[in-house]
Order: sequence, then structure tokens, then C-alpha cells
Amino acid sequence: MNTTERKLVFAPWGSDTYGDDILLFEHGLIFGLEMAIETTGGMSFADVHDVLGGADKRERPVPAMHETDVRMLAAKAKCDVFVDGMLQSKRDPETGGLTEVIVALRLFFPKEDKFEAPDALLFHSFVPGGTPSKLTPDYDIFIALQYQLSEALLAAMSIEPPISFTTDTLQVTPRWDAYELLLKGKRLTQIAENKLGYYEQALQRDPQFFLALYNSAMLYKTQTDYHSERNRLMRAASTTTDPRLLGDVYFELGLSSIYLGDTKTARNFWEKALEYGGENPTLYVNMAGTYEQEEKWAEARQLNEMALEKFPDFHKAIVNLARLHAMMGQLDQAIPLYERALELQPGDALRHSVLGGCYLADDRIEDARAQFELAAAIDPESDPGKYAQQELDKMGPVKEEGHDEGNKKKRWGLW
Repeated sequence: MNTTERKLVFAPWGSDTYGDDILLFEHGLIFGLEMAIETTGGMSFADVHDVLGGADKRERPVPAMHETDVRMLAAKAKCDVFVDGMLQSKRDPETGGLTEVIVALRLFFPKEDKFEAPDALLFHSFVPGGTPSKLTPDYDIFIALQYQLSEALLAAMSIEPPISFTTDTLQVTPRWDAYELLLKGKRLTQIAENKLGYYEQALQRDPQFFLALYNSAMLYKTQTDYHSERNRLMRAASTTTDPRLLGDVYFELGLSSIYLGDTKTARNFWEKALEYGGENPTLYVNMAGTYEQEEKWAEARQLNEMALEKFPDFHKAIVNLARLHAMMGQLDQAIPLYERALELQPGDALRHSVLGGCYLADDRIEDARAQFELAAAIDPESDPGKYAQQELDKMGPVKEEGHDEGNKKKRWGLW
């Protein structure tokens, strides 16, 4: 259905109870619905108060509207779709805090004079034995509710959600029961085996559930079970066409392959990750590392340079590129990079000692001395600090001005 030029109006939702917590909950859900409409494109939206004037929504929720009220407001707003709903809640008898909320959505289509009411959804917090003093929505469930309501809203308007609708915080499954099990695994237990049990139950209900596949893969990673991690990530890659999600999956597939000693496969996965955007700076330096292992220095330098083109202040790429230039004796290129790295992380004893070695090799004796002194002062017991002190001992005290230093000998530092 073409959504161009269509207008949707959100009305205040009715509630069987009032309070700041209900308002907070209500505003969050309305914001989620507005975001869904904005994501689809081609449809404008507004709050009923913006269109008709009247009391600010934040002052007090209005009671649920009768159908005659909805028809009247929709006619005044001259909209194609009018959305309101109902919140039914339960509170803790001792504290008065919200324990659960049922969210019901209602749509009215003025041209067809038709009401639609998608299935209601239940919110509750996973706090076993808890007695809430105020509403503290579980963030993941709250986002899931926004997603579910948005999906119901778009389905009622025959709008196909674009891929981007499920990225970032809205990357959840259409199967609510599967998502609920995932959240139980995340919230109810810290024991890895129990978490995996919940994730497996979620996958039984929805085998294509990306988040359950990805989260369980990351759990296998913490257990150093890289074979299981890689297998689970491969399944996750087959369940989505979202470029950003695929970029993350192929990056992790590369890491798991490295841990399994499979460098070439890792690089193949990372090359695929680059095809999906390459917004992860570590991706470039990791690939560069695989080329370094094969002594393919030009390829390694190129990838670190690519990282710095996209992420100019990425410290690891700066020092890696500096090291590669230093190894080739290209001090005129290595030194400015090490200096830049120290601008970003001035308290790095290793980089001070390395830069001191570069200065020494370039016959910049007093510059080298200054860097060695800094390294030795920052961390005297570390290897960089000890190396710096050794070089200072070799250099001896500062020469008097005009003193003939004799033949200078270049010495290479610790890169």
C-alpha cells in the first residue's frame, strides 16, 4: 500500500490507573510507535494535542475514549489513521509500584469507518521475589514491547517494515514467547549453562531467532568453545539480511577462526565483514595482523592506512603502522605516527620507549633521552621502563655544549 501523503495521529492512551510511572511508560511506547512510522517513510504523524490543542499530555492521562469520541477527533484532525489504546495495570499491594501492564492498541480508519484492535501484550519485570517501589522497566522488554506494538500497527496498515526497522535496539524476533525466554536467560541467571538452556528453548520456538543464535555464540566464546561458537554464528548469518548485523557476525566468525588457528579462513570472514560496511576499526588491524604473519608487509600497511582513513584517532592502527614503517627503516614516517599515538595516550611507557629508540636511530640524541626519561619515570619496573633506563645508562650524562661526541652509532630500539 502506498503510504505517500497519508497522515497518522496518536491520541492519549486511556489508563485504569494514574501516576508518573504510567506516564513514563506511556510516553515511551508512543515514542516507539512514532519511530516505527518515521522509519517506514511516506507517512506523517502527530500527537492529537498538536493537531487539536488542549491540555498537555504530561499533566494527566485522559480516560479511554468511546468510539464516538474517536470518530469526532479523527474528523477534526483530518487524518487517515487514528491510534489510541488502553493500559491496564497491576500494582504491588504494599508499595503501590507497578508489577505488570497490559498494553492494548486500537486503530481507527475514518474513510472505512473501521476499528482494528491487534492482540494486547503483557509487560512485567523479571525480578524474582522483588517488590518494586516504582516502575523500573526492564529495558529489553520495553524495547520488545515497542517493537511488537509497532509491528502490529504496521501490519494493520498493510505496511511492510523495512530491514532497517529491526536494526540496533529493535533487533528482536516476531515470536514473543521466544524473546521472553531469551530475556529470562539474560536476566534470571549468571550461570552459563542455565543461560544456554534458556537460549536453546528460545531457538526451539523460533529456530531463525537471530538474537538467540548470536547471544549463545557469544556465550560459547566466553567458555572458549570456539567450534560451537563458529557453528552458531554461521547459523546466525543465515537468518538475517541486515548488513550491520552481518558485519558483526562475520567479524566474530573471523575471531573464532583465529582462536582455532585458521588464519586464512579468518581473513575470508573479515573480507566479507568489510563488504557489509567496515565500520569496525579493529576489523582492519586484525586483517593486517594476518598479513603480517605471512610477511606481506605492503598489504598490512594498506589495511592499517584504511583504518586511519575511516578512524583517524584509532590508536592501535597508528602504532601498528608506525611499527611497520620502523621495521623497514622508514623513520621519517614512523616518528610522526608514534608522536601522534602519544598525543592520544601520553602515559604509555611502551610508546615513549619506542619513540626514544626511533629518535636514537635517527641521531636525535636529546629527543631520545627525553623519551627514555619519561618511560622510566612512568613505569620503571616494566620491560619498556627497564629498556629505557638501560639506554639512559648507555647514553651517560648530558654532554656539555660544544663537546665532541665522536662517531655516532645508530641503535634500533624496541618497536
